[in-house]
Amino acid sequence: MRAKVIVAGLCLVLLSGCSTVSRTFEQTPSYSNDQPTKTQLAQAVRKLGDPRDGRSGVKLISNGEEALAARLALAAAAEQTIDAQYYLLHNDPTGQLFTSSLLDAADRGVRVRLLLDDMDTQSYDLATAALNSHENVEIRLFNPFWRDQSRFVAGITDFKRINRRMHNKSMTADNAMSIVGGRNIGDEYFLAKREMNYSDLDALVAGPVVDEISKNFDDYWNSKFAVPANAVIQRPDGFSLAEARDRLDEFIGDAKKTKYAGIVRKATRQNFARSTLTLDWVQAKLYSDPPAKAAGEYNSDEKLASQLSRYFAEATSNVEIVSAYFVPRMRGTAWLQELEARGVEVSVVTNSLASNDVKPVYAHYAKERRDLLEAGVELFELRPDADREKQRGVNWSQSRSGLHAKAFTIDQQYLFVGSFNWDPRSVHINTEMGILINSKQLAANASELLKKFKKSETYSVRLKENDRVSWTKTDPDGTRRIYYYEPTGSSWDHFVAWVYGRLPIASQL
Repeated sequence: MRAKVIVAGLCLVLLSGCSTVSRTFEQTPSYSNDQPTKTQLAQAVRKLGDPRDGRSGVKLISNGEEALAARLALAAAAEQTIDAQYYLLHNDPTGQLFTSSLLDAADRGVRVRLLLDDMDTQSYDLATAALNSHENVEIRLFNPFWRDQSRFVAGITDFKRINRRMHNKSMTADNAMSIVGGRNIGDEYFLAKREMNYSDLDALVAGPVVDEISKNFDDYWNSKFAVPANAVIQRPDGFSLAEARDRLDEFIGDAKKTKYAGIVRKATRQNFARSTLTLDWVQAKLYSDPPAKAAGEYNSDEKLASQLSRYFAEATSNVEIVSAYFVPRMRGTAWLQELEARGVEVSVVTNSLASNDVKPVYAHYAKERRDLLEAGVELFELRPDADREKQRGVNWSQSRSGLHAKAFTIDQQYLFVGSFNWDPRSVHINTEMGILINSKQLAANASELLKKFKKSETYSVRLKENDRVSWTKTDPDGTRRIYYYEPTGSSWDHFVAWVYGRLPIASQL
């Protein structure tokens, strides 16, 4: 989907000044409830040690099956409300499992509000309209593509608007527990896809930060950019909620027979049962772009990137960045060089050519690679054949690895987990969100895990004495293999990246 946005931008940016049609629709505001005291989730939070002193409970989730299990567990436990906000919800087995869990909750009387970016919803408009007809379900589409015109025409007449997408990802149940992080809803984010699976990171949270997430969801839900689905999609004849339910039941019945379903059930029992779930109670704060960023109508100080910049300005020892899409450009490179110049050690983990699913992103990162290395920045690129024995999905041995996580640590004091990539699109174009955790213990734990990850699953990219860029791979037995050329990707991949690197498109990446 990210690639589609970029390609559209390349083709249509010169035509973006054309006029657009004004649209009107009816939108009824709604809001999250106060944090409950008597729901089973609220009681669970108390039993998990809520100190009620302003700290929030946090559990980091790196494993894909556990991440899906957590979402299904939240939906199953909800008694009052579910608020879910996602950039992508795929029409695949895990997407259907997630959707079915929301429908089951609605059948129990839970109010379900589902806010989806409209980048990838048109392929299942029939199901969206049917589910939206449920008395307890309301679906809104963020910055929608209007169905009475083609996307090509929309690109010509309305590019400045549709180029801006909602990249936020969160799910909140009963305003008691939330999941925030890098994962969309789809097979590749939960280790269930044959072609490619992503390494990613979420945070399951409870306590005061959940209120912040709920209020942020309300801001997006009630903004002018969140259009009720029934104003975008005409209710089709001949496809009812009952038929949608039957189709989902058929899909879910088949999915439950798979080995993957067994792994998810086991993850639920082992990691989200009351007897095994633990939370670290720490200071945590939500940071988010304002919804108005979707129209460019905001003060630069309101941007997520601006809000977080002060923490980097105060860094004294080290900064560790994990970013699936890393495009620093000249300004970002100079900023990282300044950190190094004042004694802050900077390391960056990102995708290699073969693990990156958007070649233009890799191409424009690679243009800055030498300057970053010369400044002392440590670079690590994911190996596409990385084999995570302890986190392997049912298809992992056949699939390519990709990095999708977005996180950073500062001075082993702060840990950020969210949707924000270090690229122009996250900084200036899309809306983003994430949680900044103030905890020496969690930041140190994350740094230690990242250290092991870098050693076993990445290429260490360095400048050698002869000023050549090198990629070093460490085998399980400790053997180090050094390459003096980009060791991943086909000849065609290298050619395509070379072409993209010469196009003036970095501002859209």
